[in-house]
Amino acid sequence: MNTKQTRRDFLKISTISGVGLLVGLNLFRSKTANVTVQEVAQSFNAFISIKPSGEIILYAKNPEIGQGVKTSLPMILAEELCVDWNQVKVEQKGVDPEMGYQHAGGSMSVSTNYDLLRKSGAAVRELLEMTAAKKWGVSVSSCKARNGKIYSGSKEVNYGDLVEEARKLNLPTNPTLKSSNDFDIIGTSKKDVDIQAIIKGKPLFGLDQEVKGMVYASIIKPEIFGSSVSSFNADEAKKHQGVIGVIKINGMSNPTMLQEGIAVVGKDTWTVFKAKKLVKVEWSIPPNYLQSIEQLSSTLKEKISSGNTLRSDGDVDAVFQKADKVVESMYEVPFISHSQMEPMNFIADVKENSVRLLGPTQMPVAARQLASSITGISQDMIQVDLTRIGGGFGRRLLNDYVAEAVTLSQQLKKPVKVVWQREDDFLGDYYRPYGCYKFKAGIKEGKLAAMEVNVATTSRYKYAKRNGPSHKTEAFPDQQPAGMVPNFKITYAPHSSNIPLGALRTPGVNATTFGYQCFLDEVAEKVGKDSIEFHKELIGANRKLPYSDHGGPMYDTGKLKGVIDLVKTKSDWGKRKNKHYYGFAAQMVFGTYVAEVVELTYSNGKIKVVRVTAAIDCGLVINPVGAEAQISGGIIDALSVAFYEAISIKNGKLVERNFDRYRKLRNADAPHVDVHFIKSDDSPQGLGEPSYPVLFPALCNAVYRATGSRVYKLPLSELGIV
Repeated sequence: MNTKQTRRDFLKISTISGVGLLVGLNLFRSKTANVTVQEVAQSFNAFISIKPSGEIILYAKNPEIGQGVKTSLPMILAEELCVDWNQVKVEQKGVDPEMGYQHAGGSMSVSTNYDLLRKSGAAVRELLEMTAAKKWGVSVSSCKARNGKIYSGSKEVNYGDLVEEARKLNLPTNPTLKSSNDFDIIGTSKKDVDIQAIIKGKPLFGLDQEVKGMVYASIIKPEIFGSSVSSFNADEAKKHQGVIGVIKINGMSNPTMLQEGIAVVGKDTWTVFKAKKLVKVEWSIPPNYLQSIEQLSSTLKEKISSGNTLRSDGDVDAVFQKADKVVESMYEVPFISHSQMEPMNFIADVKENSVRLLGPTQMPVAARQLASSITGISQDMIQVDLTRIGGGFGRRLLNDYVAEAVTLSQQLKKPVKVVWQREDDFLGDYYRPYGCYKFKAGIKEGKLAAMEVNVATTSRYKYAKRNGPSHKTEAFPDQQPAGMVPNFKITYAPHSSNIPLGALRTPGVNATTFGYQCFLDEVAEKVGKDSIEFHKELIGANRKLPYSDHGGPMYDTGKLKGVIDLVKTKSDWGKRKNKHYYGFAAQMVFGTYVAEVVELTYSNGKIKVVRVTAAIDCGLVINPVGAEAQISGGIIDALSVAFYEAISIKNGKLVERNFDRYRKLRNADAPHVDVHFIKSDDSPQGLGEPSYPVLFPALCNAVYRATGSRVYKLPLSELGIV
């Protein structure tokens, strides 16, 4: 089916004789709500399983990277199915074409599946009510589902006892959804379905997996990014006991698909890790490779004023000439690594006419497509089984490590498990782009009358040779205060280098938000206004503004002001403690509205963050405990980045190759995080990323209050204050 032509989502429900009742969804990426059961009566995939024995299995569709969707998505199904949460079993689903697109990225898992999952559960519930009514000879309206049973007067029957008869009936074409007032599961806190297995060390993650007859491989990466293999000598490595082979891996034209390297294959990881050190490789270095970060910073600052115009409202130049005051600043963000805890790993078993893939990936459908292109085997003969993922943050949106496993398995004709060492994770990463952000504001009669934003970054779209403009995920024409300032202009200048680039938690937004919200705090000070009051005045009346990027097509200024008011109250903004310093920032991020206040102390030249208060409007909250964990996790992750994290280059080579040099936040430095959600029945939005970018400016604005110096470049460790 061509989703670009139809832009439809289809609910699929069917029955299977002999095994019970199976329900499925075909979920594409639009959020179309007008879906009926009958539209997809032709085919199905298993999503809900109700067996005659009474066992109820709910299948989790999307990869679980710690964002809680293996719990929250089945909660939505269970709510409309009217079952007790304690009586269901949740299992991870592998790739199934009938499920539509399965991925974890962009904080989209709940928002794109919510309506469809509700209709799936509701249709099964109504089917079972119809079956019970026929069995008892009563009206359907007298039959009500509750806790996995159907009731009518004094009669009751378990779901399992109805499935054989249910499959003989026609499915309801327009199931009635429950009122949110009647929710028993949605909106209540449920522990992660894997929590006990995690605590007990059960084999949930990719690194835990084994298949019969598999061998291990690890890849030698070049020290200078983008280098290709000129020659290699593996004689000494091959003498090492347990080594099976040393194989060159050829890269692809798109460097995010597969990069060149040398694979050492052996009986176990210890063998291949030791043998890697014995391989001598000569690398062909790319022309004009980046020598240092200083070189890149200088180049971007030279290019920043000559970018292409992305948006131009009014006449900024005319206003600047007549302004009472003009404010100018330049902000800068470094390359940062995903530095996820679970190193890259994957298992591929390529046979003559089939492939099995097993491991952690945020893009399992794309992994299957990539495996098909490498092997020539049809996608319908490629099985993809998903494991829980020990951290992704966007790194596992790319499947280069999957391609390595597939390539080696095809050559060796046996299952291969690729395992990267921590140093490989850094050398083989695709970093958050480096960027410079130049701001200019014209103040007239105490108001922000004009604003110009010039952006220059290394473009990840350009690096990956992807279709689409190079500013995609680098600069955002509709990012606030666009639409709020009558004269507004934004330009973008891309730059190419040999440094690998990829998506990292709120791609692009994590950098632009730092600059925008810090600069607006500067402007607020110049006009002599409290930062929160300045933002509310700038936002103006409640209305919906166009937003062409992720989280659009519109955003609601009323919701933005709502979270600002809430965070002001909950953070005691107006009741500031002695020698405690506060910073504020707020923004719509991927459809969710976030406001944060950072509270810190400053003593002996060092800051200590003691509390972060966050106010969130994400629509309906599915699982409160999971939602709070996502917001807190994003804030702590951002603090780590803001304090310490940056990739540096010396003589063209990566300096940080492990956690001895790439420092992360320690428990002792983690503040109390106070999270508050605005109660709403609006459709739920994502939570895995929105709190992350807002932390950077809120923190740096607090640092300014404490130290008297603005932060124009991260990380703070370079300033010596952490």
